[in-house]
Amino acid sequence: MARAATLASLAAAPVVLVLAFAAAGGKGVLGAAFGLALAVAFFSATLLAVGAAGRVSVDLLLPAALLTFTVKIAAIGMLLFLLRNTTAFHRGAFALSLVAGTCVYLAAEIRFATRARVPHVQTDEKQAGSR
Repeated sequence: MARAATLASLAAAPVVLVLAFAAAGGKGVLGAAFGLALAVAFFSATLLAVGAAGRVSVDLLLPAALLTFTVKIAAIGMLLFLLRNTTAFHRGAFALSLVAGTCVYLAAEIRFATRARVPHVQTDEKQAGSR
């Protein structure tokens, strides 16, 4: 799922980067690229961590999701705090591309999840055979 959503975000990247270049030049492209990369990294980290925890034990899914979310929010808060006065990239292009990357990634993830053929009910084989 992470691969498909990442590829969808990469497909949207040229559009976002061209718009950022038209609006803010080279610094806009740098900000837009950073915003897209941050969105993809944020969501992919959750999918990878929760997927790894799910392979170990189903009981670890929720703690893994909560811990991953907490660590990511703290890291992003620290990153934004450290970059609050930066002039290395255009902050408007960064913010808009972060929102666009998030929307594209989530839309691709939702599309994948609705099209996946995953059973919603698991039956116990021993109970089904005894009836």
